[in-house]
Amino acid sequence: MAVVTISRLFGAGGRTLGLRLCERFKFRLVDASVIDELARKAKISVDWLAAMEKEASSATLRLISSVVSSGIFYRTPAVPGEEFEQKKYVAFLTQIMTSMANEGGYVLVGRGSQLVLKNHPRVLHLLLVGEAKDRAEFLIRHYDMSQAEAEEIIREQEKQRAAVASNIFGMNIDDPGLYHVILNTSRIPFERVVKITTGMLARFMKAIGETPPF
Repeated sequence: MAVVTISRLFGAGGRTLGLRLCERFKFRLVDASVIDELARKAKISVDWLAAMEKEASSATLRLISSVVSSGIFYRTPAVPGEEFEQKKYVAFLTQIMTSMANEGGYVLVGRGSQLVLKNHPRVLHLLLVGEAKDRAEFLIRHYDMSQAEAEEIIREQEKQRAAVASNIFGMNIDDPGLYHVILNTSRIPFERVVKITTGMLARFMKAIGETPPF
């Protein structure tokens, strides 16, 4: 079966879209929390990753938005054991995500799934973007956040997303060449995004010799 990866600017509706696709196609949702729990069960420490994410939220990375647009990324200095843990983690991601892609029937949200599986022939890659104000409104509507909470979490998550992808994979996570389609949820109503991606996934499944479940 096919697999879908969803990357998103935080608040663009990536996880919500993933849940809707899973409901429609009877797929299983795998997000960062699932991947990290599997890593712990495989006895892979993700402490260094948590530290990297924390540092990505520090004052050191307040210029991340400007350097992302220029294609230059901040890299944290190596610390003892970090390179070894990073290689183990990337090997783990490659093993677990490739197994999921080979089996099919998953929607993978985050944790670099579009980077790990960028050349897999049975994987459809989606990127959701949107204006910061619209993403904040989405979080307020769907997750009962205040305006200030929504704006703060968007700022922090954007820093983490760019820095972690660069540090782990050495790639620009927003490179359009990584994706089959990029959808702007500021310009396209979310229900329309669901309809578009549902139709696209159905056509993708037919193209690789599968029959959609409807």
